[in-house]
Amino acid sequence: MTAPHDLDRQIDAFLTDGPTELPDPSFDAVRDRMETTRQRVVLGPWRVPDMSKFVPYAMGTAAVVVALVAGIQFLRPQEPSGPAAVPSVLPSAMPSSTPTTAPSVSPAASTPPLSQTFTSQVHGISVSYPEGWIAQAATEPWTDAADEPVFSDPVADKVYDSALADHLHLRFASQPIGDSTPDAWVAQLFANGGCAAAEPITVDGATGRIGADDCDMVAVTTAGRGYWIALGASNDDPHATAAYDRAWFEEVLATVQLQPEDALDVAPSATP
Repeated sequence: MTAPHDLDRQIDAFLTDGPTELPDPSFDAVRDRMETTRQRVVLGPWRVPDMSKFVPYAMGTAAVVVALVAGIQFLRPQEPSGPAAVPSVLPSAMPSSTPTTAPSVSPAASTPPLSQTFTSQVHGISVSYPEGWIAQAATEPWTDAADEPVFSDPVADKVYDSALADHLHLRFASQPIGDSTPDAWVAQLFANGGCAAAEPITVDGATGRIGADDCDMVAVTTAGRGYWIALGASNDDPHATAAYDRAWFEEVLATVQLQPEDALDVAPSATP
């Protein structure tokens, strides 16, 4: 059998410039040597004391081959084998920054309940008005239909907001229509009051007209007597008066009771 050092020289020559195949005698010698040599493994550093130099060279060669194959596979352009994979589960939607609950909106200003009642001893009318308002009775009868009573006029009954006074109030007055017809009396009152247009209305069974748009004035007649009712809400205080609109005015009108038989048409006697 070939001596160990002769075998090592043959392997060195083969791995450098030698032939591509081992000679049969050398191959047989390597095989016999590997079968008869007992390997002993020691835990710690791996050590094979009796193995020839062939194994380290063979392992190095195998590592080079594996590296070359892996490099070729890595550098080779990859062609798509099919359509791009679609994830079976779509990512959950990002939480919206918009709150699920709509932001609260400030409610419209509420009005006090119509819990108070005013009855006029001069004009023969009663009406409900808001809690907290002040009632002021007329001290004189209304005799001139050509002039619409104003807030400070003593011929008008009025109820008003305690803080806003003439900026938020209701005014009432009545008078006999005399020889005038109901339609003519109402038309004259609207002409003097400055309402450009009017609509039909019924108040406590009496027919008449109510101003259109922002003209909150009513004129009705019953039993030969004409009644005038108005809402005064100043534009100088829009936040305080906005809730007292046409709808609110109609709620007040629904509480009105006309009592023409109780009206007073005689002017107070002069003080001596």
